[in-house]
Amino acid sequence: MNASVKQVVNLVPGLSPIDLAARALPVLGWDGFNLVEARAWSTRRLVACALDPVEHRRRQAEKLLPVADPLLLRCVAAEDPEFMLARPPVQIAGAIAVRRTWKGAIANLAGFAAFGSLAAVLPSASAERTDVATEAPVQGVGVVAAEQSGTVRLVHHAGAHTMAKRTWVHRLIEEIVYDAMLNSLSRAGAAIGVKVSPSSAGSLALPTQSADRA
Repeated sequence: MNASVKQVVNLVPGLSPIDLAARALPVLGWDGFNLVEARAWSTRRLVACALDPVEHRRRQAEKLLPVADPLLLRCVAAEDPEFMLARPPVQIAGAIAVRRTWKGAIANLAGFAAFGSLAAVLPSASAERTDVATEAPVQGVGVVAAEQSGTVRLVHHAGAHTMAKRTWVHRLIEEIVYDAMLNSLSRAGAAIGVKVSPSSAGSLALPTQSADRA
């Protein structure tokens, strides 16, 4: 385990980053969303998302797995342009970075602003720094302070996400997150002996605990 991972894991003793991020969902106004860890462009991020039940059922009925590979997605788009225009299988609220420092959080969140809102969970001392108070509103990044007890409180609201122009990359991110969600459902189903439709794999997904059970 490298030093940066150790810093994240030890942010609050006894709580994993995904458990701590789950506690931040309600204060960010992201109730009803789940967290998955998805990789895009060699960066792993915690993404708050929810399945679109209508599109998910359609995809299941037609046995359409997530298309989480960029080259494969371009091939699918060339053969079936309607696929790119179809309803997204997931709704993305945003990405959450659980880090010890503001700089570390911004480094993880960089590049995701086009796909959802951004939020950083920081130790209270870091969350209340002057530079964070100056930069967070300008960058539209929500800030949640985490106490050593594991309690969280909102310091800065996350800016609303606006999509200027939808591109094939937006579809790719949705497919990557959808893939991660199906992986999460598969893991949860396996734990209780329920068979769940497989994903195309490739993204590590972690099931989340609800804030009141974390």
